[in-house]
Amino acid sequence: MEEKQSIWTDRYAVSWYDTDITKTANLAAICNYLQETAWHHADHLDFGLRKGNEFEFIWALVRLLVKLDKYPAWTDNISIKTWHRGTEGLFAMRDFEILDSSGKRIGCATSQWFILDPVTKRPQQAVVDREILRLTRHTPVMEEKPEKILIGGPLEFMSSEKARFAEIDMYGHVNNTRYVEWILNSIPPGIHKKKFISSFTIEYLHETKLGDEVDIFGQGLITEDPDRADVQTPLSTLVKGVRREDDQVVFRAKLDWKNR
Repeated sequence: MEEKQSIWTDRYAVSWYDTDITKTANLAAICNYLQETAWHHADHLDFGLRKGNEFEFIWALVRLLVKLDKYPAWTDNISIKTWHRGTEGLFAMRDFEILDSSGKRIGCATSQWFILDPVTKRPQQAVVDREILRLTRHTPVMEEKPEKILIGGPLEFMSSEKARFAEIDMYGHVNNTRYVEWILNSIPPGIHKKKFISSFTIEYLHETKLGDEVDIFGQGLITEDPDRADVQTPLSTLVKGVRREDDQVVFRAKLDWKNR
């Protein structure tokens, strides 16, 4: 019988299709690595909520906070470590470490998840057996939590997106990392060339389905020359996506920037 691991590690080689104009992995690729590793560990713990090819329940990412000191470059080999950190109410908590090929930590992340009923889409209380409880690692990877994002004051229109076929996942809605791509695409390329996102928080509020149109608005956008920004006091950007059909806010995000 396979011994269950409290900490799970996956290794990734950064492919060309995961990089952008800076020749480093983009944030959406990093988020994909995190979620793939989370799934592997949950499945290893028999907590993947899958029976054959059917899903008894659905894991839904609610909030994610990612901090990065350095983005891995094309062909770099990285490791993602993850562990289940217990529950807080209906939230299941999971943390991550991102390591370079030498084992040095270049980033970390913490996340909150719901278990949803696939029919009603309502959150369910996680049923955790004794084995999972024994393997729970309560040590947080960082002091911060992915808190609710509050956006007040005027917002500036940034871009519009339409949910297309290739963006829809097996559950029938837009995969959450696609929202990360939408956010990245709404930022002028010149900013990405001179700055990187050192801290990223996203809060997923409502699903988006095929054909839905989402308008993206921002606050605290970088409008001046990026070279003038102080590295020690990085500028922040607040972003929200609004479904055009019913004005429903589908996600909110906060980005902190540093000079490259």
